Parts: sequence; structure tokens; C-alpha cells
Amino acid sequence: MSFKFLCFSVLLFLAVAVNAQRNGHEIDPQDYQYKHEASGGLRVQTNGVTLYAQYGWIKDIYRTRLLQIDYTYNLSLTDKKLKAKNQNSRDYLFGVQNKFHVIRLSYGFMRNIADKANRNGVRLSFVFFGGFSLGLLKPYYLDFRNNSDVGPQLRHEGYSAANAANFLNNDSIEGASPIRYGLNKMQPVPGLNLRAGLNFDWGTKDAIVKSLEAGVVLDAYYKQLPLLVNNHNRFYQIGFYLSFHLGKRW
Repeated sequence: MSFKFLCFSVLLFLAVAVNAQRNGHEIDPQDYQYKHEASGGLRVQTNGVTLYAQYGWIKDIYRTRLLQIDYTYNLSLTDKKLKAKNQNSRDYLFGVQNKFHVIRLSYGFMRNIADKANRNGVRLSFVFFGGFSLGLLKPYYLDFRNNSDVGPQLRHEGYSAANAANFLNNDSIEGASPIRYGLNKMQPVPGLNLRAGLNFDWGTKDAIVKSLEAGVVLDAYYKQLPLLVNNHNRFYQIGFYLSFHLGKRW
């Protein structure tokens, strides 16, 4: 984890360095050709998948202020998926008590580091965001067999202290319950986020936003997130990401 924080610190240092470099730079009038931009895209993270949309106010060719809203479906590379025993059930994640979703509203900036040498070149920029995160904990339901007078039936249960032993017993689990179970018991968990990265814009026309971005994103919450049954839970999440932007400037 220290390596991830080191990468985040390096990107933060670049933001300060780039800002200092651009201060005092003489701006040509042509830099003000475009005043706004809007884009959206997909961000693939080491801890989830994100859909986002953002709006930008272009100050000049070197500086853009950005407002972004996004939604992340949290995924863990360590989740262990097992085959369902019952044909009416889905394959299930072992040891999971809650699924996690995140809605972010972030404000940030983009600083140009290196402009395109020509129309077929790549513009390199540094981006930095900070803002509000709303985490949503959705109880993860599993199917257990309930033998009754009318024959075997499935019961759908979320994790609790009373059935903790069953949640960690493969012999008791029939499979995962339908997604609709637990929707009425979702819990909000507010927090803050920081994100830093490098943006590579290769669009042949400046009016078109077409770029890749790579970096790191950090979310911190006011309490530990009870995602796993074994209590190996943290109050923060950090992950590397790669995203694709597509949009326009005007």
C-alpha cells in the first residue's frame, strides 16, 4: 500500500510543479478560441468500474477547470466467486456481507504539460480532482435451504451476527439471491475523494475531446466499510485507473 501512496504523492507534486511553471507564461489570443468542453466516458479501476460525465471551463490553452460527476460499482480482485448448488440461484461471492457503490461529485483542474507538436501529436496534461463521495452499502443476500412440510425451499438472508456461521459455511450456501434483495436496506456512507492523473489527448481536431487518462483515486469515509465478513475492512479505498474521454469543445 505504501507504493500506491508514493505514486499518489508523485502525481500531487507534478500538479504543483506544473502550476508554478505556467504562472507568468505569456498567453497568445488564439488560446482563447474555445471556452467550454463537455465529455464523458468509462473508467476502469483496480477496485471497480466507473461511468462519468464532466464539464470544463477553459481559461486558456494551458488551464481548464473541471466539474465531474461519476458512479462506481465497486469490485475487488480478491473476491472469491463460487458455483451455485441450486439451479435457481446465481454463483455467489464467498465471505462478502455488503456490495458497495459510490457516487462522486468532484471539482478540479487540468494543466497542460506538453502541447501537440503537430496535428498528429499528443497533448500531455496533469489533472487533479477533489470532492464529495457518497458510498452506498447494499447488503449481500445468499440463498439457504429451508426444509419444510411442503418440501425444500430457499430462504434469502443478509449477513447478521445470528447467521455468521452460515455465511462462512459452503455446505450451507445454495447460491446468491436475486439482486433485488437488500435494495430497501441500503445505507449511505459519506466521505471525501482525491484523484490525480495524466491525460493524453490525441484528437486531431481541438474541437473534439478524445483522450486517455491514467492515475490514482482515493476515497476516505468516516467509518470502516463492512464489505467482508472476516472484518478485514478499511475506512478508505485506493485504486489505479485508466479512463477514456470522448466529448467536444466550443
